Amino acid sequence: MKPISAEDVQGEIDNIKGILQQEKLLTVKCFGNFEVYAKNEVLTFKRLKTKELFAFLVDRNGAGMTAKQICAVLFQDDTDDTKNLVYLRQLVMDLKKTLKSVGVEAVLCHESPCYRVDTSLIKCDYISYLEPGKPDFYGEYMTQYSWAEQTCAMLQ
Repeated sequence: MKPISAEDVQGEIDNIKGILQQEKLLTVKCFGNFEVYAKNEVLTFKRLKTKELFAFLVDRNGAGMTAKQICAVLFQDDTDDTKNLVYLRQLVMDLKKTLKSVGVEAVLCHESPCYRVDTSLIKCDYISYLEPGKPDFYGEYMTQYSWAEQTCAMLQ
């Protein structure tokens, strides 16, 4: 409404920023050990491999990965593709249930044949680091996963 003041404009901008911050459904910590928080509480995964699957998809920064590509990384030492694909389907179902239990199932996207994480719905230190105005990085990245060493080297 006219006349408009600078305070009114700033108030609207702050309101929009607040709405955008609320859209972040999960907080993901990649620097150091990988951890996921929903509503400021640690998200518990039924299986460690389910958590690793989610970590790998976050590491891909929203890029889609096929089931075979995921299996090649998560099951590096196992060459039984059929068994690995069946197990991956179980992990995906477990991940969907875990995310749904806290009302954030929209974070996991399955656009056949690829799986990906909708990075616009998560607050993540790694993804923020890739943008201008980087947060601090002290050389540790998802330390519990050997496949993350490649990304850690790239970040350094």
